Amino acid sequence: MRVFTRGDMDGLASIVLLGIVEDISEIAFAHPKPMQDGSIAVNKNDIIINLPYVPGCGMWFDHHISEEVKLKDIGPFKGSFAVAPSAARVIFDFYKSPKFAQYKDLLEATDRMDSGRLTMEDVTNPSGWILLGMTLDPRSGLGMEFRDYFRHVVDYVRQLPLEKVLENPDVKERCRRVLQEQDEFKAILKQNSHQEGNVIITDFRKIRNLPAGNRFLVYTLYPRANVEVRLFPGVLNNTVVAIGHSIFNRTCKINIGELTAKYGGGGHFGAGTCQLPNDIADVKIAEIIRELKISG
Repeated sequence: MRVFTRGDMDGLASIVLLGIVEDISEIAFAHPKPMQDGSIAVNKNDIIINLPYVPGCGMWFDHHISEEVKLKDIGPFKGSFAVAPSAARVIFDFYKSPKFAQYKDLLEATDRMDSGRLTMEDVTNPSGWILLGMTLDPRSGLGMEFRDYFRHVVDYVRQLPLEKVLENPDVKERCRRVLQEQDEFKAILKQNSHQEGNVIITDFRKIRNLPAGNRFLVYTLYPRANVEVRLFPGVLNNTVVAIGHSIFNRTCKINIGELTAKYGGGGHFGAGTCQLPNDIADVKIAEIIRELKISG
């Protein structure tokens, strides 16, 4: 079966677990928006993980709170949906295979990373599974070749203990960059971020060739803020708006998944994204920030 997923740590853990109980022949990558728009063709031999449901797929596993309201329209499907820390956790609970036990540490780290339940040490000095996960996050700025890298890491994790995975030359180089370029990334964050009330606004739309850096680092710079709006240039002449609750100041009350769904996106209670046409982006971004300041 072919699997559609995102190239992040949750995608990694999900495919490693799923490969134990299903025959996976191909890994394909997709963003939520094309899946929502129906622009990616799927069939009964396809499994969709951590992405919106597409009619006609063979199985679907997801955990985004923004998708929960759509379940009644989806109707019966093979697979599982649950509001959970990660899609990998949904797969783990669905199959309940005793063979999953060997990946307990990977699953727990995936839960923590995907739900933002990290410590200050995890963010400022990542190690182990968390560091590996940061090399997989496309938002870490490690380059577009992450697809091949992701597929290789899936094979490494299936065959080797974590210590050996981290010694692989490709993995080791990416880990080195995440750690070495962190100070440079922090400086760029400071230059391109500011705080308005409870909201951090980070605008990377005019920045090219960002150094590697993890997406949680900004919360160490603005401890009194409780939510961030981060802006990126999109690949379709649009603006990507990524919103996340602070993982250290957990006082933001607004449901980010529901908020981003209003703008054609989706996500979790604490994090979500949407993509806006450039000609209306600034107006919509101002609306989003205003709502976060009022409700946050």
